[in-house]
Parts: sequence; structure tokens; C-alpha cells
Amino acid sequence: MVRVIPFKAYRYNKDKISDMSKVVSPPYDIIKGAKIDKLQSLSPYNISWIIKNKPQDDDTETNNQYTRARDLLSKWIEEGALKQDEKDSFYIYGWNFTIDGNELFRFGFIGLIELEEFATEAPESGSFAGVLQHEETLPKDIVDRLSLCRAAMANFGQIFVIYPDHKGEVDAILEKAMKRDAIIDVTDDEDVRHRIWQISDSEDTQKITDHMKEKYVIIADGHHRYKTALKLSEDNPDLESAKYRMLTFVNTANPGLVILPTHRIVQNLDDFDKTRLLDGVKKNFHIAEFSNKDEMFSQMDKEFKDGKHSLGLFMDDGKFYVLTLKSTEAMDKAMPDKSEAYRKLDVAILHKLVLDEVLGIDKEKLSQGTMKGGGFVVYIKGIGDAVEQSINSVKKDAQAVFFMNPTRLAEVESVSSNFECMPQKSTFFHPKVWTGFTINKLE
Repeated sequence: MVRVIPFKAYRYNKDKISDMSKVVSPPYDIIKGAKIDKLQSLSPYNISWIIKNKPQDDDTETNNQYTRARDLLSKWIEEGALKQDEKDSFYIYGWNFTIDGNELFRFGFIGLIELEEFATEAPESGSFAGVLQHEETLPKDIVDRLSLCRAAMANFGQIFVIYPDHKGEVDAILEKAMKRDAIIDVTDDEDVRHRIWQISDSEDTQKITDHMKEKYVIIADGHHRYKTALKLSEDNPDLESAKYRMLTFVNTANPGLVILPTHRIVQNLDDFDKTRLLDGVKKNFHIAEFSNKDEMFSQMDKEFKDGKHSLGLFMDDGKFYVLTLKSTEAMDKAMPDKSEAYRKLDVAILHKLVLDEVLGIDKEKLSQGTMKGGGFVVYIKGIGDAVEQSINSVKKDAQAVFFMNPTRLAEVESVSSNFECMPQKSTFFHPKVWTGFTINKLE
């Protein structure tokens, strides 16, 4: 059973904060360097002062970036910049955004979930209800987020989860509440509009709790944060509030639920050879050559719509390539222990038949990849100038870039329901869930 409950969030006090856009922030894992400085320059109350407080040379065990974050939280509450709501509430979160010229609206709700371990098998009888992870995580340390949670004893950033509600039972409640004025309305520098509505009527909140009981949720973004919450709960067995974590829930049937691709840059291989790569993929792929990226992406899109499995490739040899899988039998032989749904994932095909078998980037080498560089594979989110950025990286010092079609939502559901995890960075749910609209204090 999934237990989802309302809570009394701490929110920025509009009597103290006149411009909400100056205090909220993108999630901690995508703000770094100059972006942190820019956010913190907007306001002494910007949430980035807490979620990305910078280490200092004279830090000690008792005075460091995490204790400073804790002290700032306490100070903001004492000063009245943050104020706790009086009633247990769910908070609707809506995004207005544009993709390829199409205006979209995604909405869900913020609430608390009773923590439970990731499910690994179906129950002996009845339908499954629990928490699923959908992709493998890069083996980065959770010490940073855990240290912040331990010091401040609060949830700041969201974990983004999706759940099946094709009847729209929960959405009907949310849509009714969205007829009222939003309590927060912010447009970010990427022209994404973020709005928050509050549901505090006890009858409506109970209905949401009841509707969610028999559903399952899939972690869409925030696997590390969920694992951090599990560890914090384990460390505080007598603290009831630590048994819950703040999440943003979105119905899988929501028309604004968009998945964008994440491309892969290959680098640092000692024996990389363009001709050998092309010769190696001929075994399992048809190869088509194009003179420019637009033709390549057009062909990839056609293959995608036809249900075929294709990858884009650029190696700075004056050509763009589309690699189309000849037969799924190659994956059946290569990964017989995986489900059919897993074997048909474009990212699984790339990782197994190309990165591993042709380039020698096995699971161990793959694990060294990051979103910011280093290792043999760098992950580039498919938005904005990602394509040009990737091409320029290859022209400068990288060796190749593989362009991906997006993973389908149905594939996420199928693989997760088989209790399998996709390769890391298989999905990029856009837009991101911002931080600072609600805070859940644990004590």
C-alpha cells in the first residue's frame, strides 16, 4: 500500500518576500559554479543558500556548509521569511512550457509519502502497490545530501514520481482546486511558468490519500534523494516525521508529461578509431550517411515513429550517421536474462551492442561517466543547445557523440513493472521540479 498524506509546509512569507522569483531555485544537482553565485545574488533568502551552501577553507565538523544551512533555515523562520501553513495540505504544482513550438501544461501535487524500500517483486496475490525505481543511478556519493538532511532535518528539494491514474480520480480534485487563484506564480529564465495551488479542505485531502492507496509510484527523478531519505529514516527510528518524504506526484496520463533524450559523448578511449567503430557496428546495424545533422535527426525521427531502433552518430569526419538495428534478436542473444521490454530500449541497445561490445566501455567504465565530465561517457540532456554543444565537444577533444531518441513513457512503465532498472540517464523528464516552493521540516 502507498501511503500519501498532506502536510503543513513551510513556505516563503509574501509579507516578507515581495518577489518569489528571487528566492526559488532549480534543483541542487543542476546548479553549480556561476549559476550558484547568480542565484545567491538575487536575494539573501534564495533557497540556494541552503541547498548549495559553499564549503569554506576554515570549515570544521561543527562549522561547515551544512551547519550554516541549518542555521539559515532557523534564522529565516525566526525572522518570518518562512512561515508554516496552519492546515495539513496538498500543494498542486503546475508547469506551463513550450517544446518544439508546442505549448504544454503539466500538473501534479506535492505531498508526503511513507517511505518504503524499492519493490523487487510482485505480491503473491492482488495488484502491486509500492515504490519502483526506473533507472540505475550513477554511483556518486549520497554523503552530501545526507549531511544536509542530518544537519537541517528538513526536505528542501522534491523527488519527482509518476503514478498510474488513467481514470483521473486524483486529477479531478486537482483540476477543481486549480480554478482558484494560485498562491505562487513564477516564470523562470527558461520561460517555464511554475504555479502552486493549495488544497487544505480535509475532505479533498482524504480523497487524495484514499485514491493513492492502491497505486504504485515510479521514481522519475530523484533516486539518490529517495535513498538519502531511507538512510535518514534508518538513522532516526524513533522520529515519526523521518518516516516520510516530500514528493511531487504526476499522473502518467498527464498530457504534459514529456520525456526528452539524453545524448552520450564518448571520450578518453586510448585506442579509439573511427573506421573500426563503423566496421564494428555493421554486424548489428544498418548504417546511413548524411551530410548534416538535420537530415540525421529527420531520419532518426522517422525510424522512431516506425517503431524501429536507431541511434545518431557524429565523429567529426564530415558525416552524420544513423545506425538502425537490423533485428532485436541481437539483444535477445546478448541479454537473455533481461525482459523483452528492457531488450528493446534504445539506450540498452546502445550500451550493450555499441558501447560495450564495440568500444569496450563495459559497466565498470560506464559507471565513471557523469553529467559534468570525466570518465569515458558524458551525458548531455537533450534540450537547448545540447546538440551543438555535443558536436563542438567532438570537434574539440571528445571522440564521438551518440544522439538518442527519447524513451517512451510506456517503456518506463513496462520496465519498472518488471522490477528492472534502465541504464543510467535513460530519461530526462522536462521541465525540472524547482526547489523552494514548499519545505518539509522534520522536527
